[in-house]
Amino acid sequence: MPAPDRRSLVEAIRAAAKLAIEATSLRAVARAVDMSPMGLKHFVGGTHPYSATLRKLIAWYAVHQAEAGGFSAESVRAALVLLTDGLPESARGGAVLELLDVVQKQHAEAGSRPPAWLATIRDDPGPGE
Repeated sequence: MPAPDRRSLVEAIRAAAKLAIEATSLRAVARAVDMSPMGLKHFVGGTHPYSATLRKLIAWYAVHQAEAGGFSAESVRAALVLLTDGLPESARGGAVLELLDVVQKQHAEAGSRPPAWLATIRDDPGPGE
């Protein structure tokens, strides 16, 4: 299984940031992301962030999506990018699959129903993959 596609994730984060800014303010969202308002403005405008800033944006996105309505497949994909950060690109897909296997196994052992996003991500790891 390929690792989550970072380009499509960046575009999803950009769209979520735009919506969050419209709902609140540039400064409020920048504070939540832990970056400067101008840096966020540039990101929303289309620039590619530095890797440290991208990690902050991914973390914000995962939390923001979860708070907005529970964990979606997109927010879990963002979390998987964070969890596999630092691994070589060639190892990320296998690591993602192993993490999903652990979640599936734990639900099976507990006799509980796995979250809907688990099947969604297994069936469709994301755009461009």
